Amino acid sequence: MAEEETVSFEVGGCRVVGTLCLAASENAPIVVLLHGFGGTRHELMISHTGTGILAHTAEKLASLGFSSLRIDFRGVGESGGHFQDTTYNRQVEDCIAAMDFVSDLLSAGPNAIFLLGWSQGGLVAAVAAGRTNRPAAVALWAPVGEPKVSFPALIGRDVYERALASRSPTNVQMPWGVSLTLGHEFFADVENLDPLDEIANYRGRVFIAEGSLDTAIPLGTAAKFAQAHKGAYQVWEAPMDHIFNTSENVEVLDKLITATARFFGARPI
Repeated sequence: MAEEETVSFEVGGCRVVGTLCLAASENAPIVVLLHGFGGTRHELMISHTGTGILAHTAEKLASLGFSSLRIDFRGVGESGGHFQDTTYNRQVEDCIAAMDFVSDLLSAGPNAIFLLGWSQGGLVAAVAAGRTNRPAAVALWAPVGEPKVSFPALIGRDVYERALASRSPTNVQMPWGVSLTLGHEFFADVENLDPLDEIANYRGRVFIAEGSLDTAIPLGTAAKFAQAHKGAYQVWEAPMDHIFNTSENVEVLDKLITATARFFGARPI
């Protein structure tokens, strides 16, 4: 098992909590892991391993020579703040602060920092990369590419339109049975932020994973990210659902992690 440590840093007056997972090498590059909507830094539990998807990813990355930091965005998990204040832009701020935090830990410098985001975390990674041009490479796993298409489809177009028009927080019933309260600013970000436009500003390399069985993200989203991005990229496709078939086993997830690490490992030093 890789060595893990709970760490924290401050963003906008709130404490952001993360788990630092260390590879054996002191000079190992580090990957910032970003969870999806309504998730936490460990992510969805894999029943037959007893670990979360991102916790499993961190352990596997460590075995492949990459340290990682997985964070709870403000308002979720152990981090401070309130979930109803969450927005895409606030999560981008958290991601950039996480890069600041890990840069202080590395002797190899900022080129040793990578981003890996899953689902909405992929949107956040794309935007943070485009706005900073800081990560050496970025991995987008089943990323949200057109939020004003996919989010209304998730909660219902009528609910979305009412929430967008309202200045008060809106209680939303999610398909998986959870009720969440979201502020107007969240829906404004869904309507106005375009991760495809944002990734066009990133000059580094992008790895994009897409599953043909994914019902949460429209098929073809990976191609849209690849087309929008002006630099080098790899599209990785598999017959997997949005949770990488982890309800059955971790075979596909492990292949995805290995492919991502291989892509990161091809970076210029």
